[in-house]
Amino acid sequence: MSRTAAVVLAVAAAAAAAPVAASLGDGEVAGAERRIRAAPTPAAWVALAAASMRKARETADVAWYRRAAAAVDRALALAPGDYPALRARAWVLLGLHDFRGARAAAATARAREPGDWWNDATVADACAELGDYECATAAVEALADRRPGIAAYTRVAFLRTLFGDRPGAIEALRLAVAAGTRADPESLAWTLVHLGHEHFGDGDLPGAAAAYEAALAVLPDYHLALGGLGRVRAAEGRLADATALLARAVARVPAPDLVGLLGDAHAAAGEAAAAEAAYALLDQMDRLARATGTTYGRELALFYADHDRRLDEALRLAREDAATRGGVWTDDALAWALYKNGRLAAAARASHRALRLGTPDAAFDYHAGLVAAALGRDRRAARHLRRALARNPYFDLRQAPRARAALAALETSPGLARAAAPAGTR
Repeated sequence: MSRTAAVVLAVAAAAAAAPVAASLGDGEVAGAERRIRAAPTPAAWVALAAASMRKARETADVAWYRRAAAAVDRALALAPGDYPALRARAWVLLGLHDFRGARAAAATARAREPGDWWNDATVADACAELGDYECATAAVEALADRRPGIAAYTRVAFLRTLFGDRPGAIEALRLAVAAGTRADPESLAWTLVHLGHEHFGDGDLPGAAAAYEAALAVLPDYHLALGGLGRVRAAEGRLADATALLARAVARVPAPDLVGLLGDAHAAAGEAAAAEAAYALLDQMDRLARATGTTYGRELALFYADHDRRLDEALRLAREDAATRGGVWTDDALAWALYKNGRLAAAARASHRALRLGTPDAAFDYHAGLVAAALGRDRRAARHLRRALARNPYFDLRQAPRARAALAALETSPGLARAAAPAGTR
């Protein structure tokens, strides 16, 4: 690890308010391991797989997905037709980003037990990641019919946002929160965080902050809630609060989006050395992921494109992501990486695909606006940029000011934005 990366981790660790207490996942892992020692049955191995999946969600550490996969393999080695292991296998493959494998495994499990709502949920998730939204919609409808509740309502919310109905998504997430329970604090907190994300996507900073704070009340020091609240504070101009919250989040889970946002908050506060330390940590994370056969995919591709760093790596990551998954967010990341590498015609095609469903993501319109401006389509560019800023004037701490500057350039002197396009465009 580089010295600058180590500095970021040290600063983040020092910012943590208290030691991290044992989580629900820790208790489940320990319990499953005791069961295996007592009697290594398929059911005990499936319990370890489920506990490992919870730990993966708590920590965002891909090693837990591998541990879950190994546990499922042990269960199936003992009993090749064991249904609980078969249904768990699809879930684990989702975590490993083997979306085609997950869809096939979930379809096999659903054929065995057509009435099991769990299989509808995993089919829906796999199809959504592959961009097969017709399949995802059918699976979510079946899930909602069979098992109304938090699993169904959160997936309904995803589809509503996807197809342009954010108010409907917020309504569905409120139903999911009402269906949640403090007996499973991580699931409830996760749902509240996603409610916050929807409010933030609308530019509703008070609504977003309230949801993130509610998540922290359920699960103190939850990294996703800390990151969301940090993003709100940065948008409000409360940069000291933002960096403190984001440092706490990174101390718990150094996920690429959190590390990048911490760097951006430092940069906005004029703390260039701290910002560069965070950005250097992301470079280290990318190299480590490649060395271990994993990838951060479009999340890191977007970071590099946003920050004009390692643009060839941004395009490689975006293309790699597009080879294994589909959908509008994958198309948008690919469009942005292509634009930053000067491949404007391909960027325009990918951006058009990203916008095809009317998904209300301000970044989609921002990216489409800059691609259009670089191609000399000034009126279209201005329309996209206005829409991005109307949707959410705070959509990105670094990019929103650039969107305003690009729109002002188009409105005052058409052609200026085009002149700022990446060099060597084609």
